[in-house]
Amino acid sequence: MSAEAALNRALDTPAEPPLRPLPPGVSALLRTLGAPPRLAAHLRLVHDVAHELADWVNGYCPGLGLDREAVLFGAATHDIGKTVHPAELSGPGSAHEPAGRELLLAHGFPERLARFAATHAAWQAEGADARLDFQAAFPVRG
Repeated sequence: MSAEAALNRALDTPAEPPLRPLPPGVSALLRTLGAPPRLAAHLRLVHDVAHELADWVNGYCPGLGLDREAVLFGAATHDIGKTVHPAELSGPGSAHEPAGRELLLAHGFPERLARFAATHAAWQAEGADARLDFQAAFPVRG
């Protein structure tokens, strides 16, 4: 299977459970960039979970003022810089973060949305080791 066919499969193939399509323009950008299929699949999965969470927040906290478009766009593009740094798909690294922001800006996306590609690791990593250590201190079964 060609790389293009594999990317199209990751972006378009119906899944079980069903996955929502990426926001307008994101699939096209991934195709333009020749994104790795694994990245496209990952972004599609994260976007779908974000969609579920946004639906829940809007249903249970309607006055919160959630910027749904920004949340869904951020989820769908948070790792887009890995098209430039593909080694970070299976290994550590944060070079993809500023690269992702620059890619999005270069393709005409506004800064208010592009910023999500550059900032996700800081909040994600903060305290993660301590949380994992706490969890690991307990057995799987009682």
